[in-house]
Amino acid sequence: MAGTDNTWAQLGENGTHFIEFNINLFSVGVRPQYEGRKRGLIEICELMRHDLNKYTEIKTFEVLAGGGMNLMGGETAVDVEIYGFDFETTDQVAKEISKHLKNYDGISQINISRKDYIPEYQIDFDREKLALNGLNVTTASMFLRNRINGQTASLYREDGDESDIRVSYAPEFRQSIEDIENIIMYNAEGKGVRIRDVGQVVERMTPPTIERKNRERVITVSAVAAPGAVLSDIVDAANKEMHSMDIPAGITWQLGGTYEDQQDTFGDLGILMALIVILVFIVMASQFESLVDPFVIMFSIPFALTGVILGLAITSTPLGVMALIGLIMLIGIVVKNGIVLVDYAILCRERGLSIIQAVVASGRSRLRPVLMTTLTTVLGMIPMAIGTGEGAEMWRPMGLTVAWGLSVSTLITLVIVPVIYTTFASNGVKRRRRKHARALKND
Repeated sequence: MAGTDNTWAQLGENGTHFIEFNINLFSVGVRPQYEGRKRGLIEICELMRHDLNKYTEIKTFEVLAGGGMNLMGGETAVDVEIYGFDFETTDQVAKEISKHLKNYDGISQINISRKDYIPEYQIDFDREKLALNGLNVTTASMFLRNRINGQTASLYREDGDESDIRVSYAPEFRQSIEDIENIIMYNAEGKGVRIRDVGQVVERMTPPTIERKNRERVITVSAVAAPGAVLSDIVDAANKEMHSMDIPAGITWQLGGTYEDQQDTFGDLGILMALIVILVFIVMASQFESLVDPFVIMFSIPFALTGVILGLAITSTPLGVMALIGLIMLIGIVVKNGIVLVDYAILCRERGLSIIQAVVASGRSRLRPVLMTTLTTVLGMIPMAIGTGEGAEMWRPMGLTVAWGLSVSTLITLVIVPVIYTTFASNGVKRRRRKHARALKND
């Protein structure tokens, strides 16, 4: 147990056999009594699942890691959403896919959104018998509800406080099917009619809640990813199992949860990234009054992506929302090195130097400013990349993305951008010379 003052429990609403524990975990250094803790939230949740599996008295359990919002922290999960009207059929499909996914090593826990069914009494009224006795379904339901749940008859006032006086049948007269069948209702003529004379009381098992999505009944099977598991592998396993199953007619399914959020978010960020690249190019084109020079500078962006992939692979960090946000930041950061080099090279050419001399002078003069600005940014991101405080798991991918992407891009930009600029500038000079030669020949 994490501590003595940060754990509390409560009973659920469906009876004494449901209990919920909430444990508040503090990071190292937040409170003195928690100094020295080295295990993270995900690891502790995994250990709790392992311990709870040992108790045969526990029928089902769920260990949910809080403190995160889908892709930006906490545990990731793949949801298989099963749509269908029939409860029995959808329950059978959900149990079957749950059974198959439990055998996959990358999944630490399977949760089914529809809990155990609960027993309840239901009355099937005969509309013809109700009409013969001067009643209807609405009136009969109102009488029955008042007898079972009670009706506020008056108010009790004492010392300025008011309390409802609720009148209902005593508990011993509304427990069994026979008790409910003997409940008396009165029609407009004042004639008493018992429930058994106008309907049938039956005991049925019903789900505690009926979930709907897009106006359809849905049951969700959530597969929580184990530590070190890759979300795409779980998605492939879920797709494989669902396609291999014999799905009954009228039942449809789709993947949701973290995977669905990831696809939507990645799509939006991809569009945003493309717009940022276009806007950066437009701004540089307007400043340089050229389309070639901004195109040369934009070659530094792909190498930033190479550095990001390399850094995430070395540190075993998944590509999430925060990593993509860091990549978007890199687009505006990495081009500055190319701008500094190309702008000074253009200035040297205007002063009369050749292309090669201008590029060499630009590299020699701007090497220190480029390295200084890069180092200040990278060193500023290191605390975020290796942090262990509150929210470190969420912000760490962003720090790693910016640090690795900027470092690799800077080293390659110092070589690639001058080479590409020299190539394009030389071709431009040759093209202008040929054009000038043709003009002289025509004259």
